[in-house]
Amino acid sequence: MKTDAELVTLVLTLLIFGCPIPAVVMAFKLDERTLADWISKAGEHAQRVQEHLVCQGQLDLGQVQADELWCRTQRGVVWIATAMSVASRLLIWGKAASGRTDDLISEVVEYVHRAARIQSPILWATDGFGTWKTHILRFFRTTLLTGRQGRPPLVHWAELHIVQVVKRTYRDTIERRLAFGDLFESLYLIEDSQGKRGTINTAFVERLNATLRTWLPALTRRSRHAGSDQAQLQGHFFLVAVAYNFIRPHRSLNTHVDGRLVKRTPGMVAGLTDHPWTVKELLHFRLPPPQQAA
Repeated sequence: MKTDAELVTLVLTLLIFGCPIPAVVMAFKLDERTLADWISKAGEHAQRVQEHLVCQGQLDLGQVQADELWCRTQRGVVWIATAMSVASRLLIWGKAASGRTDDLISEVVEYVHRAARIQSPILWATDGFGTWKTHILRFFRTTLLTGRQGRPPLVHWAELHIVQVVKRTYRDTIERRLAFGDLFESLYLIEDSQGKRGTINTAFVERLNATLRTWLPALTRRSRHAGSDQAQLQGHFFLVAVAYNFIRPHRSLNTHVDGRLVKRTPGMVAGLTDHPWTVKELLHFRLPPPQQAA
């Protein structure tokens, strides 16, 4: 790139944490198309960093909450589905699409499956959208070897549980129900991740969605920048996702060690890093080369 690296880092820092693009354009005398190119390239890198660090089948996720949010752009409505681990507040994966479709939910569930340690206890908490349950049951299965001829059967993980929070606005009621698994084990996983006062809810992923709306201006109003293009919005989303996981400490995760306050990010709590990153560290993170197909 033909621009000073410090300027690129500063501009991307502002864009990651919610600064509107018109303000950056006026402050630094840059073209909107230049910013779009920077977001695209940095977002592609951030997506590969997220996949490399998070989705390697090494995490005990415990309770996972998943939800969808939408925004209205000049090219129509765009949906974003997200999933996070409650105990560490780690944003596992997200996907933008033009509709609330099977493909949208399927990709998010697939990447959560990639992140989860095989056969580890996992509780999914979702809204009443039945597609979540369909794809969770499709991905979280293993092959049962019986020694008999023919295709071996697939069985669901022994410690897989699904709960749903169904909100009925016309009745102004909320129904909390067990959709799959064991209620006692589900309540244990909820208490382990939320504390003794925990209950079946999607409050944590809804807070995540509120953070995304704060950091991504395209999700709050009609705009002529990232929200107008689905691929651009996807790249900007992953920049925000990696910043959420590895750069900005979360107050609820802070702890004291030897009388000293230690600020922690979701990535630190999940054991993926030992310190809060900077935007410069993210942009210079070296990824291993892609594996060649045999």
